[in-house]
Amino acid sequence: MRARDIRKFDMLRRVQGFLDDYAASLGVVNATGARKEFDQLVREMGINETAQAISTLDARGQTALQASLRRELVVRHMRPVARIAAVHLRDVPEFEALRPPQKDIKVAVLIQEAIAMAEAARLHEQVFVEYGCPADFVDALLAAAEAVRASIDARAESIMTRAGAREGISATASRAHLVLRVLDALVQIALAHDPKALAAWSSVKRIGKGKVVSIEAMTPTATTQEVKPAA
Repeated sequence: MRARDIRKFDMLRRVQGFLDDYAASLGVVNATGARKEFDQLVREMGINETAQAISTLDARGQTALQASLRRELVVRHMRPVARIAAVHLRDVPEFEALRPPQKDIKVAVLIQEAIAMAEAARLHEQVFVEYGCPADFVDALLAAAEAVRASIDARAESIMTRAGAREGISATASRAHLVLRVLDALVQIALAHDPKALAAWSSVKRIGKGKVVSIEAMTPTATTQEVKPAA
């Protein structure tokens, strides 16, 4: 959640608290449609805040998981096949597909190459099994590639959810400010003879400044090691 949105949300909740605390002095203000809509908007903003925080953490977790799955795909599945092929299958037409992936390969290309390697290796399955690969090594290679793909899709879904929640927060905050103007007019009338309460009301409506901490920052991530998002 952006710093300014956090400050807005804090302000809106302070307004709710003020309206509740001064309910006896405010008369019918809390029974108006403006107050009901205001409360609903604050609830929606809270829901979006939670969704954004969770999706941010999910995206970070999937980034870390994707890196782990990618290493496993290359080291445990593709590299043994490439090494055996380099020694025993250099002359077959499929040898190019049996080469190890480049170090800086894009993850989407890596998945394609892993699938191509599996299909090429299937044509010479007996050779690989004879030189140490498990009997189901082709299926295991394909499953590892699909696991990487699933992680990519899950991360993309989290990022999409986060973007939607962020937009929801912005739209809800804008609407809440419009409704707050209506409430402000009502409160000003209701508390016209209570300067102390009006001063408190003016203070409550201010959007604070300074450092803020988002929910994402306060919640532990799935890994303590920073992993750069895959391309």
